[in-house]
Amino acid sequence: MAKRKALERVNTFENNENVQDEAYEFQKSLKDKTSGITCPTCGRKAREYKRKLTAHLCIALLEVLKYYRHNPENVTTLDYFHINDVLGGSPLLKVDFQKLQYWDLIEAKAKMVRGRVVKTYGYYRISENGIKFAQREIAVPITAVVYNNVVKGHITQPYMTIDQILTEVGYDYDVIMQSTNNIYQ
Repeated sequence: MAKRKALERVNTFENNENVQDEAYEFQKSLKDKTSGITCPTCGRKAREYKRKLTAHLCIALLEVLKYYRHNPENVTTLDYFHINDVLGGSPLLKVDFQKLQYWDLIEAKAKMVRGRVVKTYGYYRISENGIKFAQREIAVPITAVVYNNVVKGHITQPYMTIDQILTEVGYDYDVIMQSTNNIYQ
């Protein structure tokens, strides 16, 4: 039986003591670059993205709140739901649904596997902030700054309540919240 070779790990940042500093400087250099730059570690194009909280995301969140309020099985906000159970007939609402995590409005179901967090595909629950936002109690920043699918921060101005976002594009919060009304089904 042939002896296995140990994997060689290559670090493109020169000095191991400065790896964190170099990585921090690389991420810092990404700011305000519209076209992105090449990552020295993997060679792929790296860039920060600015993601906007849209009216469709807000409507999807309201559908989740309605699911919790009007489900005959008496689910609680601690229960996870599958996205198809709530938004199954609405591909327009499902397409970016997971991005609600950027504003801490929903939480993905996850478990620890060998020391790593592994998300369970399609399962979410509304967060405490999501409930408050959906009930018009708090406002959130409209834009999240995302790098490698991780939120690095938010642009604090402007920030809006859910009904302000919906009104801006012509939707009425009260009409959407009627339990029998799903505007995309």
